[in-house]
Parts: sequence; structure tokens; C-alpha cells
Amino acid sequence: MAAGAQPNSFTDRAFFEALVQNGSDAIITIDTDDRIRFANDVIKKMFGYDPEELVGESLTTIMPERFQDAHRAAIERYIETGERTLDWSGIELPAEHRDGHEVQVSITFEEYEYGGQNVFSGIMRDVTGRKERERKLEQQNEQLERFASVVSHDLRSPLQTAKATLAVAKATDDEEALEELDELLDRMDELVDDVLELATQGQTVDETEQVSLEAVASDAWNVAGHGDIAFESDDVTLEADPERLQTLFENLFPNAREHGGAESIWVEATHDGFAVNDDGGGLGHVDREQLFDHGYTESESGTGIGLNIVRTVAQAHGWRVEAGESDEGGARFAFHEVTTR
Repeated sequence: MAAGAQPNSFTDRAFFEALVQNGSDAIITIDTDDRIRFANDVIKKMFGYDPEELVGESLTTIMPERFQDAHRAAIERYIETGERTLDWSGIELPAEHRDGHEVQVSITFEEYEYGGQNVFSGIMRDVTGRKERERKLEQQNEQLERFASVVSHDLRSPLQTAKATLAVAKATDDEEALEELDELLDRMDELVDDVLELATQGQTVDETEQVSLEAVASDAWNVAGHGDIAFESDDVTLEADPERLQTLFENLFPNAREHGGAESIWVEATHDGFAVNDDGGGLGHVDREQLFDHGYTESESGTGIGLNIVRTVAQAHGWRVEAGESDEGGARFAFHEVTTR
């Protein structure tokens, strides 16, 4: 170091500017008119806007539309009364990226006076990754609860019946009792398979590929159906996990045949996904939402897990499934919000 030179000070303006611009959190300052007066460089990474583009704009620029009116009303109320409608520390809300997708953020605001006027500076941290991990954990906990329910009730009940039937068979050499026992063991085996299927299908789909709707449905039909399956529209390419999509069909097809009494089943592409239809007895008085709940069945031979697996696979892809009536009066299961090509 040359004689007389001074090291850079960690208390000078340049240091603090570097600290603000190079941190991991977005920093934004608004005035009492809700106009952005300052935004640091992290804003570009988090929301897709250059900081200069946002200066002078309303904070609602980076808010989903459904929150904008409430935000304006809260600002006005605070300016007039000093009343806060929310805690300003660590609020977790969705913000909106320039391209329209939502970014989950944690925001902490502080009010102070600068240049003779009151301003509000907010520090925003992207918590999208944490929110996704929390969602997956919640989903896994729900699966664990369903598994415990099956083990404690759905499996225990036929097991107790099987033990009683076996005792009768031993005492009387009753062949009918042995046949009943065989059926009970088959049912327990089916329950175990369904529970294991449910446990694996609930995991979020992280990787998808482009798959043919007709090809995957046909593969599932070869496993779970018989006779012919019809396709009522041109084939469409979906973004999906092909194995899980096939599992979805493998649970829908037998449901239509065995529980709905359908003779014909057909698959069609729709404007936002696809649908599986049949000409069976339809859904009747069944609650369309309850239909997908774990354990719900109106059949003595059903496990009440098949349609729950269907919904679980759909949700793992980010799809929405809706039960309704087909043109032939049977059941229709429509899958919405599906990415197609």
C-alpha cells in the first residue's frame, strides 16, 4: 500500500451501497402515495424488472391483481389513522413476476423519515422453495395418515373376519367358509397393493415428458381392460409422467367396468386436458367431491382407494379432476389444467 493511502472504510457510503445492491434480498422503498422511490438490483432477479423501470410506479406493479385493491385500502387507512391491518414483519404473500407467474415472498416493512417525508422500505425474500418443501411435507403427512387409516381399519376389519372364518372352517370342515376366507385374503392383498400404489403416486411429479394420450391409455387398457376402447378425438400430446398417467387410467377403467357396469369406455382430448367417459349407470346421487375421498365406496367389493389414487396422480401433476355425467348418461372424469402440445 502506498504511503499515506487509506484502506476502504466499512462505514463509507460506497460500502453500504454495495451491501444493498449485492445482497440476496430485494429492497424496495415506497412513499405515502404508494409510489416506488428505490429498488435494488436484486429486483431484476426476483421479479424480472430493471430497478429503473419500477421507480415511479405503484407497488401494485409486482402484486397479483386479487390483492391490489386491499393493498390500496390498507395504505389509505394507515395514512389516515395509523392503523395497521397486518403485522409488517415477515408477512408471507405471493408477488407477481413480470412474466405473470407468482413468487412467494416474505416481506418486512419499516417506516422512517427521509428528506422531510415518510417512506416505507421493504426487504423481500423469495421463499418459493421453502413453500414448495412445506407443501410436499404436508402432502407426505396426509399420505401417512391415510396409510395409518388403512392399516388400522381397512386391513384390520377383513383380518378379524378372516380369523373368525378360519376358526369356523377348522371346526366344521366347511368348504364355503374356506372359499370365503380365500376371498377375504384376496381383498386384503388388493388393499395392500392399493395402499402401496397410493403411497408412491402422491409424490409431486418433478420430471415430465411428452407422451401420447392415446398410446398411454391403450397401454393401460391392455393391462386393466378388455374388449375395445374408443378415442373420440384426435390424439394429443401431454406433458406427464407416463408411468403415473398409465396408473391413473388403470384405476379408472376397472372402476367403470366393475362398479359402473359400463359396456363402452372412450377417451377424448378437451380444450384444457382430457376426459374418460363411459355408458354405465352414472354417478347418481353420489357427492362428486366425496367420490375421490380415501375409503369412499358404494360397492362391497371396492376398496375405496382407486379414485383416490386417480385424484392423487392428477394433483401430483398439478391437474384438477372433475366428476360428471357423460353424453351417454354414464360417468365422465375430466382432467383440467393439463399442459398439452
